[in-house]
Parts: sequence; C-alpha cells; structure tokens
Amino acid sequence: MTFVPLTQLPWRRKLARHHRILPQHWVDPLSLAPRIDAWHHWLADQPGGEWLLYQPHPGEFCAALIALWESGRVAVLPADDRPATLARIAQEVNGTLPDAPGNRVEHAVGESLPQPASLRSTATAVVLHTSGSTGAPVRLTKRFDQLEAELAAHAQLWPLADCCVISQVSHQHIYGLLTGVLHPLCASAAFCGDACCYPETLAARLKDAGDAGLAPVVVSSPAQLTRLPEHLPWRDLPRPLRLFSSGAPLASAHAQRSETLLHAPVIEIYGSTETGGIAQRRQTSSAAWQPLPGVQVACEDEYLALRSPFLEDPQRWWQQPDRVTPVRNGFELLGRADRVVKIAGKRVSLSHIERILATAPEISDARCIDLGRSDGRLGVVAVLPSAVIPHQHTDRHALIQRLRTHLSHHLERVTIPRYWRFVDALPCNTQSKLDRSLINQLFADLDDPKSPRWLGDDRPDPDTCTLTLEVPERLIFLEGHFDEYPLVPGVVMVQWAINFAGERFGQLGEFQGIERLKFQRVLRPGARFTLKLTRRDDGLAFCIDSHEGRHCSGQVRMHIQEGEQHG
Repeated sequence: MTFVPLTQLPWRRKLARHHRILPQHWVDPLSLAPRIDAWHHWLADQPGGEWLLYQPHPGEFCAALIALWESGRVAVLPADDRPATLARIAQEVNGTLPDAPGNRVEHAVGESLPQPASLRSTATAVVLHTSGSTGAPVRLTKRFDQLEAELAAHAQLWPLADCCVISQVSHQHIYGLLTGVLHPLCASAAFCGDACCYPETLAARLKDAGDAGLAPVVVSSPAQLTRLPEHLPWRDLPRPLRLFSSGAPLASAHAQRSETLLHAPVIEIYGSTETGGIAQRRQTSSAAWQPLPGVQVACEDEYLALRSPFLEDPQRWWQQPDRVTPVRNGFELLGRADRVVKIAGKRVSLSHIERILATAPEISDARCIDLGRSDGRLGVVAVLPSAVIPHQHTDRHALIQRLRTHLSHHLERVTIPRYWRFVDALPCNTQSKLDRSLINQLFADLDDPKSPRWLGDDRPDPDTCTLTLEVPERLIFLEGHFDEYPLVPGVVMVQWAINFAGERFGQLGEFQGIERLKFQRVLRPGARFTLKLTRRDDGLAFCIDSHEGRHCSGQVRMHIQEGEQHG
C-alpha cells in the first residue's frame, strides 16, 4: 500500500483491492466520496475563508474537512467543545459547519461536481489551538507541506499496509488528527469512525479488525492506557500491531502493563501543537527519546532546541521549554522550564510554587495556574491522599491556611495563590492534559454563583457518571435558606442532577416528573459530595452522597421525542 500526500487527494484514488468487510462505524477512505460531495453541495452557496469545524465523529469530521480543503477553505479546529470556546471562535471565522449537511442537499447530491484539483502545498490546511494548560489557548496555523512532512515521517517509521486504525483520542488536536485520521487517509487504511473512549469499545473494535483480517493499530494516551482494566479478555482478541501514546510521558510501570495486557509495543510520541512531533521511544526498551526522521535536536543551556520540517520555518532553530540531557542516539526529558507570570508587577514562577507545594506533607502533586482573573491572583489544583482530602468547610479552610503559611516562607503575600481545588487525581482530557477546558470547569463557580464546585468525573461506562463536587460557601441558593443554619435546598440538588446529566449524556428529553425522591441528610456549605448519574430508558436516576452518607436520591422521568437520541 503506497503513501499518497494530502495534496494529491489520496481519498479520490481508485484502487483495485479485496473488498473489506467492516461494520458501518468504520471508515474506508476510498468510500468517503459521497459524504464529501454532500458537504460540497452544502458549502456551494456559503462564503469562503475560515470555517469552524467541531465534529466528534471521526468519519463525518474527515468528510467535512476534505470538503473544506477541496473548496479552497480553511478548517479551524477548537481545542475543546465548551460552548464558550465555540462561541468565541465562531466570532472570528466566516462560518460554522453543522453536525451534518442535512436535508437541504438531498436533491442536489445527484448533480455532478467538478473534479477537484490538487491542493497547494503552501496553502493553510488547518488552524489549531493549544490546550491552554499553561495559559490562554494559542491559535496556530499549519500548512499542507508541514502536515505532509510529518505524515511522511510516520509512514516511514510505522507503515499501515494491511492495517486499520482505532483512535481513542480527539482528532481536534494535532496528535489525534495526524495519527488517527490523516495517516490512514494517506495510506488508504480503514479507521474507526466513531468515538472509542471506553475499554469495552476498544475490545469490540479489536474484534472487528480481526474479523476483517486487518492488523489493528491503536492511537491512545496515558489517560486511556493507565485505566485499562484487567478483567476484559484481551488475550482472546487480536493483538494490535502497535499502540501509540502521546500528550504526556507515560509512567514506566504503565507502559509495561499496557504491553503485557495487549501484547503489543507501546510507542510514545513527544511533541506539541507548535512543533508537531519531535521524538519517539519505546520505553520498555529505552527511556531515551529518538528524534523523528528529519528532526534535528540540540541541547542549549540544558534546554531543547530543534529544527524540523514540521515547523512553520523549517530552517530556524526553535527553543522548546523543556529541559533535557543528551544521551546516545537521543535525549532524556528532565521537565519543563519555569513558567513565569506577573502578579501585581512581580515576576512569579509557577513551577517554583509547585516545587514548594510538593514539599508540603499533605500534597502528592500540584498545578499552579494563571487564571487570568481581574484580581490577578493564581489558582492551585492540589492532589491529596484520600485520608487528607477535606470534606467540610472547616477542614478545607484550615488546610488552605496551612498551605498558605507554608508558601509564605518563600513568597510575598500578594503572590500566594488565592483559589484552591483539592482532588484525588488531576482531571485530564484524553491527551492526558489538564487543559483550559478542565481548568475552566474547576474554577467555574467563581463566576457562576448557581453552580457547585466541580472537582472531577469518573465515567466507567457510557450510561454512568459519578461527579465529585463541593458546595461553594458563596452559593446564591444559600441566601435565606436559612440564616442560622444555611443548607442547599432540595430542589437545587435535583436541578443539579438534571443539568449535569444533560451535559454528560446529551439531550434526555422533555421533563415528565420525579419518582422515589428521598431527602435523608442536609447538604451544607463547603461540603464535598458525589453525584452519581445513571441514564435509563425513561430518563435518569441519581443519588448524592458524602462521607456522612446518603443525602438524596430519586428518578427523573423524561420523554424522548421522536427523532431524538442519546448523546
């Protein structure tokens, strides 16, 4: 199977080959033409320029992306799907693509379209956004020649002949876009067209690949690989040819465990949205990172510098904010350089604050964050052992005072973080990053007096979600309820359950009523609690618990209108 560059339209090639028998949720790149043409018809009377493209399904995403390219437009990919993010970017572009072309093109699909010409290698292909884990998300453009250079390196190292690709990460980011969509597109390799976030779904897709006689390649991340359950029958499933991981370094023990469970090598890719891929390694063989083909690296004052055909200017040396030490055939990562911000005119290193916090006996890990608030004060997300996590206001207040005192020996008072979130594990996206979307969720209650304080989700399967939350002391619903003994009204607890269920599961239907509603304990300001949501055929079941026990539970009946479906 030959690798064909994007600019030569590999999806339009006609190849004679054995027919692949794959379920409908798989995408054969050479069968995309009808979907691409449907998008062409939808775009026919739309303006040119930049278009916002957010589509969770890789297959439809791919068809829409190609239609934008073939029509001379540019795809703008957001870093997350938060409404505020999409609304902000929508104001900056010429239009926003819908979820699907819709009914307006049904009568036009039969009309012939002109044969698209090859794409210009110097044209802008996509606009990406960084995750925002160390500041506001940054907008970055990528030309076709940059993408093609990196895809050619992937094809050289990891060809996809007789393979299919199963991606567990978002194609809205550079890593998932290249490995999960564009590489199989250029190699005419089938790829999974639906989300594959859960281990059970991964197991089903591996079986699909085996049934079709194709070698599966899995695109994953530390967030996915560290949570692989041992009870699934991995030994009875086809072995992946290889597993990819990126977004953050994978712990050595997790790399070894993943290889043992899935009987496949784990290849880590190190890079960033700005640089593209930089290096790769198989950690069970060597901890050293080896540069990708065409990438030159150097160590300058302990920091990594590189020249790469994947950069906007391939001839210019790029300074990467990572400390490294050279080793034979590559380098080892020593950690990121200090991130410096200004607080009240004073230069403060976020990394320095994190290192100080790491010496506090209560803290296992910490991230210090510039929230960009008008008061200029910093936030901290601190990982604590379960025995230390505060469950009520007095304990939380006392812990914050101890940590502030600990920092006061090293920092000026005005630079000490003001906003604290305590978690048992850092929330992360599928790229294993604490990105700006998650940061916004962690601190959303600062600007929304009606919301509980979100501290993380646990989603073992598509129909169940357990959220860890806290009652903010300034929750607006506490006012007048009651002055001497404030507590969260029962109706607010129910509304929280409905609101979060809509966000996590999608549209549940029209509210019909509540059954089996029980209130067993009051919920007080500062209380830490869990909200468990279970999607049912007729609506939603929920319960709220804390270290004190059950606070409330109930079932919400919803009516699904014809044509609606679960998200």
